[in-house]
Amino acid sequence: MAVLHGAGKVAAAWAYFRHGVAWDLPPEVVLLGFPWPVAFALAATAAEFGAALLLACGLFTRPSAAALAFTMAMAARYHAVAGGLGEPAAAYGLVFLSLAITGGGRYAADAYRLRRPARSEPSR
Repeated sequence: MAVLHGAGKVAAAWAYFRHGVAWDLPPEVVLLGFPWPVAFALAATAAEFGAALLLACGLFTRPSAAALAFTMAMAARYHAVAGGLGEPAAAYGLVFLSLAITGGGRYAADAYRLRRPARSEPSR
């Protein structure tokens, strides 16, 4: 997700802010009816790049997967409104939703990050 979708959005956002090049994502956000299209386009870009990288590392699995699930739901909705094919986005969204519900699992970095230290026995 980060390489195939997020990196292109990051490059397009950089070109938009740095050089004033037209960015295709804010008009798509307007079509979905969201206010502040540039802010929501940046949020989608952050989810598809940053949250996808965090998810791949197993860090902050549930919030990252929830952000990606919402982004994929909106992508599927956009493709349905625009007349495109929304099934891949919906399939990704279901996978991310399941990860948001179940978490990263035993071997994710979250498991080590959230592990509580063993309580020491009081000395007698």
